[in-house]
Amino acid sequence: MYALYVIVQILLFLIPLALGAKYGPMALIGMSGVSVFILVEFMRLRPASPPLTAIFIVLAVISASAAMSAAGGMDYLVGIAEKALRAHPTQIPVVGPLVVWLFTVLSGTGNIAFALIPIMYEVSYAAKIRPERILSTATTVSQLALLASPVAAVTYIFLTLTEGTGNTLGKILLVTVPSTLIATILTSLLMSRWGKNLDDDPEYQRRLAAGEVEPPRPAGEEVDRELPPRAAWSAYIFLVGVIIGVVLGLFQSLRPHYEKSLSDGTFEEATVSMTFLIPIIMFAVAGLIMIVCKIKTKRVLEEDIIGTGLIAALLLTTVPVLAGTIFNDHTDEIVSFVNSAIGLSVVLFAFILFALTALIQSQSATVAIIVPAALTAGLGVGPMAGMLGATVGNNVLASMSGLGQACILTDKTGSTKQGSFLINGSFLVPMLLCAVFSVAAGLLIQAVVY
Repeated sequence: MYALYVIVQILLFLIPLALGAKYGPMALIGMSGVSVFILVEFMRLRPASPPLTAIFIVLAVISASAAMSAAGGMDYLVGIAEKALRAHPTQIPVVGPLVVWLFTVLSGTGNIAFALIPIMYEVSYAAKIRPERILSTATTVSQLALLASPVAAVTYIFLTLTEGTGNTLGKILLVTVPSTLIATILTSLLMSRWGKNLDDDPEYQRRLAAGEVEPPRPAGEEVDRELPPRAAWSAYIFLVGVIIGVVLGLFQSLRPHYEKSLSDGTFEEATVSMTFLIPIIMFAVAGLIMIVCKIKTKRVLEEDIIGTGLIAALLLTTVPVLAGTIFNDHTDEIVSFVNSAIGLSVVLFAFILFALTALIQSQSATVAIIVPAALTAGLGVGPMAGMLGATVGNNVLASMSGLGQACILTDKTGSTKQGSFLINGSFLVPMLLCAVFSVAAGLLIQAVVY
């Protein structure tokens, strides 16, 4: 009877994931709600609480990013990135992903890669370099770099869950910034040799002979974008907010202090948490951009990133609650399993992270689910920080994502492919390389930082 009880719970967890893979994240969100209802109402399990702090952070960061985008700040940053890409056309296999890494770290969103895809394709094709090498790597890097961003939701969700152990934003970034940067460079270098050169690629030669693609020609001039008059201001306001957040995260003495009452009636001095400050800073950034750049709410709500952020927030209201509800009922067994995995090898935590992210398709939701279980099992915060790069597993279905499809459709040479089994397309190898290099570098660096 107990075996059937457990099987039903496993099915209630897996069915939403399967339906989400087929119908998209809204199906995953809705069906997770159905599963939670069944678990609580009919199986009488104790419901888990949604990670409200994490949702608060997601909404704040998305609000600031959307305001900057509506004011033209994102296009302003893309213009700067375009100059860097066009200045070094022969180094595009490495420069392209590095530019994507940098601007994702600064902006806290991988959506900036959408605007860079056509530029990277044009520059690489003009230099007679196989576009797949750049586009596939850049797609993975746009997710990997979020782990190194001081304004990305996944960074602060991890901080929220581990701050009680003494973890700080500074320690996280000291691990994730160099580890993701190293992974980006090494993956780019290896991918720069990946696949056949265009002259030897039969599919490209077929398209060229059939007139489906024009022969390479010198890259066009930089696109003259008509930006709103205060586009640069919005970018500067956003970046100042990022800098303020980093400084407050690194120097605790600069944060407000207050007296907190204890259960015995005494008081102790406490410091305002970064998981509270960063959303407030980002909401302030959004407000200042809208006022200084004279942006109406309607324009902000029309930005694509609002939809992306809403999905991320809704995922956090349902999927971690589903996982947490089941976890509450099997705490001892799950902790024992994680303990056994860690006992065999700490690196097995990276495999769990990778697999769960691939299933859920959300870095933030995966971290919210697995980190509490790992903490309960006794895994140190340092190794966990070092292995965060494994969450690029959300790129396992990259060929079906908006960014992946944009790369495939933009690449007229046919070098960037979807793959016959969805996961075996152009994006699989750079995803695996980024995960391996990031985890390896992260584990080495965290040993020094923590």
